[in-house]
Amino acid sequence: MEPREFFIEDRLERFRLKAFCNLGESGLGHFRLEEVLEMAKISFSDLADIPMNDAPNQGSLELRRTIAALYPGVSPEQVLVTTGTGEALYLAFHMALKPQTKVALIWPAFQALYEIPKMLGAEIIKVPHEKAFLASTWSEIDADLYILNHPHNPTGKTFSDWEWNSLITEFREKKRQVLFDEHYRFLPGEGFIGRTGVDTNHSFYGTGSFTKCFGVTGLRVGWLVAEESFLKRARSFKDYLTHTVSPISERIALGLLNAKESFLPKIQSRVRKNIQSFDSVWKELPYTESFTTPAGGLVGWLKLKPGISSEDYADKLFEKTGVFVLPGINFEEEGFLRIGFGEREERMNEGLLRWKECTDLI
Repeated sequence: MEPREFFIEDRLERFRLKAFCNLGESGLGHFRLEEVLEMAKISFSDLADIPMNDAPNQGSLELRRTIAALYPGVSPEQVLVTTGTGEALYLAFHMALKPQTKVALIWPAFQALYEIPKMLGAEIIKVPHEKAFLASTWSEIDADLYILNHPHNPTGKTFSDWEWNSLITEFREKKRQVLFDEHYRFLPGEGFIGRTGVDTNHSFYGTGSFTKCFGVTGLRVGWLVAEESFLKRARSFKDYLTHTVSPISERIALGLLNAKESFLPKIQSRVRKNIQSFDSVWKELPYTESFTTPAGGLVGWLKLKPGISSEDYADKLFEKTGVFVLPGINFEEEGFLRIGFGEREERMNEGLLRWKECTDLI
C-alpha cells in the first residue's frame, strides 16, 4: 500500500514561495543562513572544519545529550536523531503498529499522523478537538496507541494543567501506549518551554523538533524518544531510509539548541504579537464566524460562515491580495481556514489590512 496524496504539502508547495503574506505555513518564517549561524554562535570557519563523512546513525552523542536534556529522566541512548519529525513519526508507527491496531488521535490532524497508520492497516479513532482536551473523553476510548499532538495543529489548543495531570495519571495506571507529538514545545502560550508527556519508563514515546519554532525548517532535523529496545529497532529501520542526518545540519542544530535562551524569547514575542493582532481583527475579516485564540504553537483554526468552500475562499484571497491561508478541506474538515502566525510582523499587519478590505471572496 501507499499513502494518499499529501493534501497539505501539495498546497504548500504551490503557494508558499509566491505569497506576499504567508499565513498558510505551520512554521516560523525562515531565517537566512547567515542569521542562523549568528543565532547558533557558529562561524563559517567552524563549518569549514566539519568532516563530510556520515554522521552516526543514531545521531552524534553531543546532539543526543542536548536533546535528552529537554526531557526529564531521558538518556542519550533513548534519543534517535532523524531527518525531520516526519521520519521520526514514520519510524515510530512502523515499530508500534500492526494491522487492525486501534489508533486514537485528536481530530482534525496533521495528515501524517493518521495516513501512515492507515497505510499500515490501523483503525483510526477520531477524537473531535471540541472535547479532546478533557481527560474524561480519553477514559472512554479503547485504543492500542494514543496520539497526543500538543499544542495542537491545526487548532492551537492544549490541555489545562488539571486535565493534563489527570490524563497522564490515567494513562500510567492503565499502562497505555502513547505517542506525544510535541513539535511546538518551544512555543508555549506562556513561559519558555512547554510541558512534555514523554516518559520512557511507561511507553510514552515522543517525537519533536525545533525547526518550525526556530524558523529553520530547511535543516530537516527531528528526533524520536523511546526506551532503548524500541529505539534500537527504529534505528535499524532508519538504515533503509535516510541512514544518517547531514553532519552540517547536526552541528547547526547543536548550536541552536545550546544557544536558544539568547534568541527564542524574541521569536516567542513575535508569534504572540501576531496572534494578538489576528485576534483583534478577525471579526472584521469577510465571512468569518469564530476563532479560538491559540493556547500555544504557531497555528489557529478560523471558522467561516456556513456553506462557504474553504478552498475557493483561500484561492480567491490569494489571487486578490497575495495572502496565503490553508483551507480546512486539506485537513478533511470543510468550512475552516488554518492560520499560521510565523510571518514577519509588518507583513502580517499589511496582509490583514488587505484581507479586511477584500469583500469579493465568495
